Amino acid sequence: MIKTFDNKEWQREDILSRMYDDEFYYGYLGSNALSSSSAKKLIQSPKAYLKSLKINSDAQPLRDGRLVHLSVLEPHKVKDLTIINGSKATKAFKEAVIELGSANVYTRSEFNNANYIAEAVLKCSEVTSLLKGAEFEVPEIAMIDGLPFRGKADVLNGNVVIDLKTTGDITRFKWSAKNFSYDLQASLYKKMFNVDAFIFVVVDKDTKDIMICDCSDSFIRNGLEKLNTAISQYKYFFQNEMPNLNNYITHETL
Repeated sequence: MIKTFDNKEWQREDILSRMYDDEFYYGYLGSNALSSSSAKKLIQSPKAYLKSLKINSDAQPLRDGRLVHLSVLEPHKVKDLTIINGSKATKAFKEAVIELGSANVYTRSEFNNANYIAEAVLKCSEVTSLLKGAEFEVPEIAMIDGLPFRGKADVLNGNVVIDLKTTGDITRFKWSAKNFSYDLQASLYKKMFNVDAFIFVVVDKDTKDIMICDCSDSFIRNGLEKLNTAISQYKYFFQNEMPNLNNYITHETL
């Protein structure tokens, strides 16, 4: 049984079937369950978490990553996108976004670059070997320490979850993995999907270089520590009622 934050109880199979719908997954569950992204905000601060519930970010790295994911993992969905010749500043682009939503509208430049990246990934035999026989964009939801957590595996292949990441500088990915708490994501997904391994497939948006990253035991342990911190933060600040965070501060000695 899954109990969401609105106190609604779901049979796991019923809510999983709904999670293939993006509006339900990002909309309803975005407010009524936690995820690796919201957990990262919780370890930053409760205010950061609250802000993330109200803002739908359309930052360029997220747009690039979303389009690359579609191009590599779900290419049949690319035909449903609207591609605009010209920049995002054009009237045609702005009108299309109003009508269709920003997640469904891309410039020709964005589209072409995503294609170049997808082509590099799919031409790599080691990557295609990892993808062979796999399922893509697989949803999962679980109660962890009494809280509902949602997630979607980019790739689920047997007892391995594979996550596709794009980066502006592949030589700094190890730093990015720590700075952006990819260890939290890896540990959460290992727990939720009950798999033995989590692998990152990383592609450089500029050079199109590819790196395959296994996750060490220490990387996963660090992620579990962050996950536990996020759970503690949520329970302390949000478990019973919406908190008054006006006096929330942190102290540091410089």
